[in-house]
Amino acid sequence: MNNVFDINQNRENDRVEQASEWIAKLDRGLTDAEFEELHTWIAADPKNEIELQSQAALWDKMDVLSRLSELFPHNVAVPVIESNQPVRRISLAAAIGVFVLAGMLLINSGNLGEQFPAEITAYETAIGGRSVNNLADGSILTLNTNSRVEVVFKDQNRDIILKYGEIHIDVAHDPSRPLRVFAGERVVQAVGTAFSVKIDASQRVEVLVADGRVKIGLHSQYPEGSNTAKTAAIDAIENQSIVAAKGERLILDAQGESLEVLEPEEIEVQLSWRKGNLVFRGESLRNAAAEVGRYTSIEFVFLDEDLKKIRVAGLFKAGDVNGFLNTLEANFNITNRRVGDQTILLSANKSLDDDRSN
Repeated sequence: MNNVFDINQNRENDRVEQASEWIAKLDRGLTDAEFEELHTWIAADPKNEIELQSQAALWDKMDVLSRLSELFPHNVAVPVIESNQPVRRISLAAAIGVFVLAGMLLINSGNLGEQFPAEITAYETAIGGRSVNNLADGSILTLNTNSRVEVVFKDQNRDIILKYGEIHIDVAHDPSRPLRVFAGERVVQAVGTAFSVKIDASQRVEVLVADGRVKIGLHSQYPEGSNTAKTAAIDAIENQSIVAAKGERLILDAQGESLEVLEPEEIEVQLSWRKGNLVFRGESLRNAAAEVGRYTSIEFVFLDEDLKKIRVAGLFKAGDVNGFLNTLEANFNITNRRVGDQTILLSANKSLDDDRSN
């Protein structure tokens, strides 16, 4: 009996098997960890890249690998691959997609946050700013004060990554391409509807549905990278999801989720910022001052704790600090004193109260 094994042949068989496994993983989408593993595997031996190209040429899911090639819109010469295996169907797009992927993995070995360069459109507003933007699909995106988003439209998905702040979007109807808004660890998915999303520094997410229905769930964290189009493979909202319909507001924070139904006039109040207004209907002065503060660099400091509990009603122009202060003084006997350029101290007008009591 011949007990001598062909080590080289075994290695080649392992290489073919590994390349096949990577093609299958590319088909369903790579995780961040798998992307790094693929980079390491390609860099370990030049033959690995060649075998990966060969397997790509034999792969018969042309539509899937064609989408890979669209991620890398570069002109690349595809080498001729010799193989003793029977060729069922050769996909040029597949070969291009995997070849460019392998090349980019090698080039970007020191910068794994930049593996998938893609065109993104960023929209941003400063403190006190507001902008209305017509997107390529016909959707209308409105940014509130101090907000930033990145918009990435693909053949199968329309993605908006809310980095910080608040947005409202009137979604153009397109059942073949759901629109998804990513905010922190949450993803809001809709086809044709109108809704707003807000995220604060604590990662508290608020979703208000003005029309239609949306689905809210968790998503896998995107890879980091300042210039990376964050379009990780998310075919559906993961884990449990919540459906919110017209007139409902969903608040998600560390304590859990809470859903409330709003009257139509309350929805108008909540969305009044789109017209540059702030409307209060009995909010505490503490919350009203915090909302006014979102539109300016001014910080309000209460010298009397009881003032925070006062209920405020009225319409104010966003960023109109003087108008807000005049209302407080005229209607609530609250005086103000500026300290520097960015601090306003609020206190009760004791002398006026004393005069009225006499």
